[in-house]
Amino acid sequence: TIAALGFALAACSAQAMNIATAIQTTVRVQAEQPDGSISIGSGVVLPGQRVATACHVIAGAKSLKASYQYVAKPASVVRRDDWRDLCVLSVPELAAPAAKIARAGDLKPGDRLLGFNGAYGVDVRLLVGALDRTFAMDGAPVMQVSVPFAIGDSGGGLFNVAGELVGILAFVAKTAGEERYAIPIEWLEADIDAARTVPFWKAAPADMPDFLRPRER
Repeated sequence: TIAALGFALAACSAQAMNIATAIQTTVRVQAEQPDGSISIGSGVVLPGQRVATACHVIAGAKSLKASYQYVAKPASVVRRDDWRDLCVLSVPELAAPAAKIARAGDLKPGDRLLGFNGAYGVDVRLLVGALDRTFAMDGAPVMQVSVPFAIGDSGGGLFNVAGELVGILAFVAKTAGEERYAIPIEWLEADIDAARTVPFWKAAPADMPDFLRPRER
């Protein structure tokens, strides 16, 4: 019916607006190393002028900045969970909208996913894929995805098709087929074990989660 068609069009329009807003939550993270070199990654804006990123993006940095539309602002670490590779930065002068947060645990295999990469400046790259599998870890699902992210994309947000943040693009496993993984946004609320300073995906095989351990031939 005409009414049903109108409702569907309105829903599509709302979804498009949500995705457009999600794009605007993407920032570039710059980490200055002690030798003066600059490491670049991505991040996603959280409420309260904070930015979530992967901890390995900022590892070893002596100073940090978050850039939104080519405007770089000083940043500092306010939450560091090295084991889960999830860090939060405070960026007091950041003038960017915050992402709407959902739950990775509500996703199911096959769900469409969107990744955003802000490492290349003002032009945000859209990466489209789907959820392949999930692996339970520390109370939330680590996600294996077909979103085609690469080096420099780490730390960027992973969103559902409603434009809601469900995870952070994290790493590409050193396995046949280059399996890509994202970490769940639920880990923002997880208790931190400060003694574990190496990301779970870089740990010694005996300390890795089962799903990442080298497979016997």
